[in-house]
Amino acid sequence: MQFYGINWLATICGLTGVYLLSNKNKKGFLIFMLASLSWIIVGVLIGSYAIMIGSSIFFVVHLRGWFNWSKASNQEA
Repeated sequence: MQFYGINWLATICGLTGVYLLSNKNKKGFLIFMLASLSWIIVGVLIGSYAIMIGSSIFFVVHLRGWFNWSKASNQEA
């Protein structure tokens, strides 16, 4: 099956997201959201509901992390 490089994009974004968050850079959440969207597309291409649902949940968790980090930064300022 051809994934058009989306699987590689998802993997690279996932690893980059981990790296950024481990360096306390909130942009890691945005990169993680791109990874999740990429995995959702892969899930659609192969017809895997587990990948689609799991990646959608991860997307929401990363979005929540982005907003919570932003809220915490605003409260500190």
